[in-house]
Amino acid sequence: MAQFKYLVSVITPDKVGLTCDIAQTIVDLKGSISDMRQTIVSGFFSLIFVTNHSEDVHAVLRASLEKVLPEGAELSIMENPAAALQSESPEGTRHVAIASGVDRPGMMLAISSFMAQHKINIEDWSTVFDGDHVTHLAYVTFRAPCTDLKTVQMQFKQAMAKVGFSAQICHEDIFRATGEIAPIKSIL
Repeated sequence: MAQFKYLVSVITPDKVGLTCDIAQTIVDLKGSISDMRQTIVSGFFSLIFVTNHSEDVHAVLRASLEKVLPEGAELSIMENPAAALQSESPEGTRHVAIASGVDRPGMMLAISSFMAQHKINIEDWSTVFDGDHVTHLAYVTFRAPCTDLKTVQMQFKQAMAKVGFSAQICHEDIFRATGEIAPIKSIL
């Protein structure tokens, strides 16, 4: 059985029920969502997902989604997204990078420049503001073999200290063990 995949991106002012409406549309087209990320940024709903279908629904997918989305929503659909990739991204070790301090222009550039220079791919990044204080939280993957993690961790800490931020990079397992309630519950 042939498998048809589509990468769909939606951006629109937020309203309750959007994710449900989109999911129902995909089910109505006999599809399933295999990968997705949904968030709200400054009051705007943002969803990107991969949907899989046993038959080609490209002609009706856009029209079906437009029926449930608010007027003016930005909708993009890429057919067969795997074909657009240059090559498969190599596997790497996943870590969590945290940088925190008083917000200032250029912080996104400072963090992303460090990551690019060290061949660290940023997979997911969000910010949390508390007044003028900001915390950057990112899942990152070392794409090149990291022969000296401790040195990279220290360099990141030092680079961020130069701009007034405290920072660290730790393996995702350490972050989960210290940041989630579930592992603690299993011990009790």
